[in-house]
Amino acid sequence: MKKWFVCLGLIYGIFTAAVSHPVHVSVVNITIEGSMIQLKINTFVDDWETAYFHYHGTSVQLKMAENLEDTWFNDYLAASLVISAGSKENKIDFETDTIYFNDLSMTLEMHAELNEEPDSLYIYNAILTDIFFDQTNLLIYSQRGRERGIRFDYHKHEDIVKLK
Repeated sequence: MKKWFVCLGLIYGIFTAAVSHPVHVSVVNITIEGSMIQLKINTFVDDWETAYFHYHGTSVQLKMAENLEDTWFNDYLAASLVISAGSKENKIDFETDTIYFNDLSMTLEMHAELNEEPDSLYIYNAILTDIFFDQTNLLIYSQRGRERGIRFDYHKHEDIVKLK
């Protein structure tokens, strides 16, 4: 009987390792062209599903459109990723263009049109850092052919980017 449980444990461990990914990372790309800001967010969809389970105690499949329209997903994203023009108080409201999936990854594309080109951006990026202690959020912003990267994690959630 003991061998049976050991075998089941090994099979479960092998299966779990095969279908999960070993790192928790997101990549956010910000492209600034004048007063237009485009945002592209790449993450693992199962990390979001784990977060949902953490908060609600039930499983969800985010690849189903009705689950992406749930207020939890939009509220969580809005609370964990904040981009403001100039100061913390001038939050930019992004409009979602598309959300698509590729195997294990999820990509969100968004945009915002500002009244004028910003001088600086306040960025708060805590995507999934409350769920995974090893979560790393990489942010790359580009403007006028120049790119810069910032790394956010459990300890670092915010930064200010000077654009001019």
